[in-house]
Amino acid sequence: MVQVKKEGSCSDSYGNDVCSFSGIESQNDHGSSTEQSEFATESCITDTAASRIDGYLCISSSGQIMEANEAYCQLTGYSREDLLKMTLDDLDASEYRDDLVDNLHNIIKQNKGRLEFNHRTKDGRLLDLDVSATYVEFPNPFFIFILKDVTGLNQTDRFFLEKGGTYRSLFKHNKAIMLLINPENFDIIDANIAACKYYGWPLEEITCKKIHEINTLSPKGVRNEMEKAVDEKRNYFLFKHKLANGKIRDVEVYSSPVIVNSQNLLYSVIHDITERKLAEDELKTREMQLRTAQKIGHIGSWGIDLNSGGVFASEEAFRIYGLNVKTLTVGDIQKVTLPEYRPMMDEALKSLVREKIPYDIHFRIKRGVDGAIRDIHSVAEYYAGKNSVIGTIEDITERKKAEDALLHAKMVAEAASRTKDEFLATMSHELRTPLTSVIGFSDVLLDETFGSLDEKQTRYVNHISDAGKHLLKLINDVLDLSKVEAGKMELQYEIFSVSDAINEVQILISPLVQDKNIQMDVEVDPQLGKINADRTKFKQILYNLASNAIKFTPDRGSVRIHARCSDSVVLASVKDTGIGISKEDINKLFHPFKQLNSYLANESAGTGLGLALVKKFVELHDGRIWVESEVGEGSTFTFTIPVGSMQQKER
Repeated sequence: MVQVKKEGSCSDSYGNDVCSFSGIESQNDHGSSTEQSEFATESCITDTAASRIDGYLCISSSGQIMEANEAYCQLTGYSREDLLKMTLDDLDASEYRDDLVDNLHNIIKQNKGRLEFNHRTKDGRLLDLDVSATYVEFPNPFFIFILKDVTGLNQTDRFFLEKGGTYRSLFKHNKAIMLLINPENFDIIDANIAACKYYGWPLEEITCKKIHEINTLSPKGVRNEMEKAVDEKRNYFLFKHKLANGKIRDVEVYSSPVIVNSQNLLYSVIHDITERKLAEDELKTREMQLRTAQKIGHIGSWGIDLNSGGVFASEEAFRIYGLNVKTLTVGDIQKVTLPEYRPMMDEALKSLVREKIPYDIHFRIKRGVDGAIRDIHSVAEYYAGKNSVIGTIEDITERKKAEDALLHAKMVAEAASRTKDEFLATMSHELRTPLTSVIGFSDVLLDETFGSLDEKQTRYVNHISDAGKHLLKLINDVLDLSKVEAGKMELQYEIFSVSDAINEVQILISPLVQDKNIQMDVEVDPQLGKINADRTKFKQILYNLASNAIKFTPDRGSVRIHARCSDSVVLASVKDTGIGISKEDINKLFHPFKQLNSYLANESAGTGLGLALVKKFVELHDGRIWVESEVGEGSTFTFTIPVGSMQQKER
């Protein structure tokens, strides 16, 4: 018989021996007790992690069977009455009974444990049983055996059977999405709670599906991938999975082969990477856009890891440097940089890292592929978190050529401007001096100071005088416009009465008014007093506008000059009942040497400079001018000049 000899610690709370089998009886062994076994069985079943019980036995410390359940009776073929007359020795078919005794001693020490032994059934069959044992000392010492039939199971199956409750819980309640799949027929054998929630099907429904009903690959494609997982050629896959609501999601799957109950299965852990993949696609798009922008702008990016000395650069940076190497080093950059610029670049980099002085340099390189000399502009920042420098380089060779060409053109233009000024000065002296003489002598002749003129002579001398005055006005207008454009026209500010200035203009244009029988009206707001402006230019503005209005107004028409004060500015207007101006022609009004294409304009002599000068004079006063007109309805020219122009300009 199996004997469990007493060890030093194997006694109950009263010091009695509780470990005697086969003749070494416990001093306190009271035999079978139904109440005692029911109490212990309940405790043991509660404590075990087993998901399925093939039977249980209650055994006294002497080895006597005290209780057995119906499941155990069916498993072994014994009746309960038979078993209560038997001992553990009657059932044990093991050749190594000493191992059983040692296991029982360990169970007594720890109050519980596991063991395996061969079991003989009533008809002589042998069973391999996995036993979860619990040792109970009170009220009398005994063992509870929870038994599982593991006959024919391999080591892996026995391991999962032993750990079944624990591992089932880990699988079921894991936050990761998990599936158990049969690679032979594609059946989904099992799914955890997270998988059911993710896919949107309850367990009883998802376990009725095949994996290719979820995977968007064809059944053939799914089989090919599963074969790789089964053969352990791959364990990482990227798929698209379909959910119950019809949505398609990107997933990454980690699959490994497992053996469960002697069946080859695939254990898959699934992660949803839809958002990550969208972010990756967006990042790839941005990278493509950056590469394209760098290529178009001839701007490359670069960086230096100051910890390792490693250099990274974009494709455009490699192209700019003209390097064919796969990896870039500081030595490669120094090699293509012209020697005279290398010390400056080193010092700029040190100043950036040590003193945070901005890195913004220009240097020249000799390209590696073709030896071309190129002008480079580079800027960079120091990233203290990674102890690295990140920057850009730009090939500015073409831009620098354009800047040089522009500088040359500017110098040529300035030389031309000086030539023009010299020409105008010469014209001012050489043309105005003889013209003054022509006009002066023609006026003397008209005054008949040296004798009377007949009608024909008077007419010819008048033509000479008018032509001379017209030419002199043209020269003066050209000179004035040139001075304004050259910035040499200066305003002579003075305080004067607007009303007086307008009256003086009215007197000047009165001969023109009389010649065409024009009705002239002047209206000045009584509240408009004096202003600070250039009196001569103010009068010239009004004179040009009024003379133009008279020129383009038919006989017996009307011209009206109106002036008032509005928001600290003088608002003056000249309105006529002339031929009007089309919308297309309004944009030409204030351009030099532009005359409008109308029959009346062609009949009226002019240089096209009058309105251009008016606009320039108004803008010199920080004012503005505009026109409102319709063809056949007349025109209204309005301009503003600040009341305190000089004070504003001085501020």
